[in-house]
This record gives sequence, C-alpha cells and structure tokens, in this order.
Amino acid sequence: MDALPAIPEGTFDDIRNAVAPVAEPMHAAGHHLYLVGGLVRDRLLGDDRTPDHDLTTDATPDRIRELVAEVADAMWLQGERFGTVGLRVGDVTMEVTTHRAEAYVSDSRKPVVRFSSELVEDLARRDFTVNAMAVDVADGTLHDPFSGRADLVARVLRTPLDPVESFSDDPLRMLRAARFLSRYGLTPADGLVDAARALVDRLEIVSAERIRDELFRLLQVEDPTGGFALLDDMGLLRVVLPEVAALTPSARAAVERRVAAADPGDPVFRLGLLVHGAGGRESLGGWGNALRLSGRDVDRLGILLDGAEMLAGSTSSGSSPEESPSDERVRRLAARAGDRLDEVLAFAALIGIGPDRAALESVVVRLRGSGELDDLGPGMNGAAVMKLLNLEAGPGVGEVMSWLRELRLTEGRLDEDEVRRRLLDRWGTASG
Repeated sequence: MDALPAIPEGTFDDIRNAVAPVAEPMHAAGHHLYLVGGLVRDRLLGDDRTPDHDLTTDATPDRIRELVAEVADAMWLQGERFGTVGLRVGDVTMEVTTHRAEAYVSDSRKPVVRFSSELVEDLARRDFTVNAMAVDVADGTLHDPFSGRADLVARVLRTPLDPVESFSDDPLRMLRAARFLSRYGLTPADGLVDAARALVDRLEIVSAERIRDELFRLLQVEDPTGGFALLDDMGLLRVVLPEVAALTPSARAAVERRVAAADPGDPVFRLGLLVHGAGGRESLGGWGNALRLSGRDVDRLGILLDGAEMLAGSTSSGSSPEESPSDERVRRLAARAGDRLDEVLAFAALIGIGPDRAALESVVVRLRGSGELDDLGPGMNGAAVMKLLNLEAGPGVGEVMSWLRELRLTEGRLDEDEVRRRLLDRWGTASG
C-alpha cells in the first residue's frame, strides 16, 4: 500500500507528560516504559479523549513497585502476580505491566503468564495488530513490529502471529474479534475466520464469566450487527448465543436491528432484547446460567420481559393498539416494574408491542401526577388488619393482605375509611 501519512507531531505528548513522574525513576534505573495497546490505537485514530493509562516495561513487578513507591500517591497490587502494578499519581491513574507472554495450555481455564524483557515478544502476544503498538515514553517513538498502523489505516483485522496460534493461546480473542470488527469497521484478514472455525471447541476452556464480559463489551458497540455476523461466520454464535443462532435469518435481523437501536451504554437492556427475540421470558433462566449473570441483572431482565408480556397482553384481548390502556393495567404494570417503569416502556416500544406509546405514556403521566402509582401495596398494614378483624398472626392475615393488594391495583388509591369499610364488608369480624 502507499506510504502511511506522518503521525502529527505531539500526538502522544500529553499522555507522556501525564506519566512522566513514573517514567523518570524507571528511566533513571535503566528501564524502558511504553504506552501500549488501545491507548495508542485510539490516538492514531484521532481520538484525543482522556485514555486509560496502560503501560508496559521491561522491569519486573517487584522492581516497578520499588521504583514508583516514592512518586505514587496510591498503589494497588492485586494484579502483581500477573505482572501489573496499579498506581495513582495526582489525578492520573495508570497500570504498569511487565512485558509478558501468556497462553492457555491443555484444558486450563487460566492462562500461564511468563514475564519477558523484550517489547516485541509482549506485542506479539497481543490480540490484534491494531492493539500491538507501543510508544516509548522517553522520546515518543512508535514501535509497530506487526504493521498495526497500516492495518488500522486499511481497516484490516489481523493477529500479530498466525491466527491459529493467537487464538489457541487465548480463545477469547475469537470473541474479541467481533467487537473490534464492529467498533472500527474492520475486515477480517485472510485466514482469520478459518482459524476460528477450526478452534471453536477451544472456547470451552474459557470461563463463562469472561465470555459474558466480552459479550457485554460487544453489546456496548454502537452497532454490533457486524460482530454477530462474524461470530456466525466463525461458528461461535451457536456456542455463545445458541438461541440467537437458531433464529431464522429474518427473525435474527429483526432482533439485531432492535439491539442496534437501543442505548449502547446499557448492555443489560440490549441483552434483554436478545432474550425476548430469541427465547422469551421462559428462557431467561437458561441465559442467566449460561452467562453467569448476576442476580441483579436477572431480576432486571425479568422485569423488562414481564412488562413486555403484560403490555402485549393489553392488546391481545381484542382492544386496538391505538386505545389507551386501562388505569388498572397501568397500575399492575407499575407494580411489577417499580422504579423501572420507564425502562419497560422503552423496551416495549423497541419491540413494537403493546398500546400506542403516546397513549400509554399519557395514562402513566396522569396516574403519576395524581399519586396513583405511589406505593402500590395494600392500603392497610398487617397490624391494623389484625386489630380491625380481630385476627391472630397466621395464613388468614396473609389472605387478607393479598386481597387488599388486589383491591389497590383494581380500584386505585382509596382513603383509609373506605378501605376499612371494604374490609368489613368483605371479611366482617373474625375471632382468632
């Protein structure tokens, strides 16, 4: 290809200055320090936002810790056994990692890490050439032994080593390929897809948690559609998202359009769209187990999916989608959704189900304004019920409380006297 354009002068100067307090004692001790990875890639793309300060060095972890002790305002060592020392200098947070090579072996779920003194060996073991570049903090020299900048310009997704070796070393890179392809509009280099197809089973050694985290990163790309297509081409979609892989092409395209239309900053919401379109509410338990979702995320997805089903039911009984939903139905929806009611409305709108959104929101606004959606529980507490009806603690009280909850949802907020009258009319007085 044609010669690459010159890198604008000063492209990395602000970052080099930010890490200078750490670089100085390391340079004085004869060590090298480099800006590395996504930080370099994004700057070469013209992204000058404040980056993560990721650095690599030929110093060992204990040596890093020793050299930066006097300049660091804070230090954390959780990653030290993997070669990483985290630290903060002023308001700049950074991670300094010893050059390393890591790979999975046999059926291990954890990579074996080996430290190195050679920058090129460290870069060779990175996932893709566009991430295998480093900038010397001392003089700003770009080190690009695998032509990552040329691939970035040409929009090519390539591994530094043979893709079979790179993917075998860390099978998660096959999933990561989908994210980078989608985010940067890259095209797979020759051999990359074939290598992944040959190594699909290798993904079995990667933990479900790492797979989940990488899937969430893909879902945070503006439009992850291309990533899903790459996963399918590589044979990984049926492993990672079997429900999506089983969809017809038209159904999958519809689901992916909805995902792309949703906020990329909310991967759990986007995952909910996948679950709805490829399995539905009854499949949520399977998704939660397969992806090791947190209980909080499962609960949130349950609310979104249940709310969608409730809204779908509001038009399945013969009423027109243009008609406003009843106050009772909105109260029931709000009771299930809690403080996620607006999320449920947005979720249903993306799916295209339920009443007309403007009509639905009009009812929600009206009921909120009147306090009808505040405290949708029973209109009297258990102690008051027991006193009024002369009941002792037991199943009978629970039955009355359930009746009160249903009354609140069916008829809305009633004043205390009316609740008492209804209770007495329905239950009379009882002896313990």
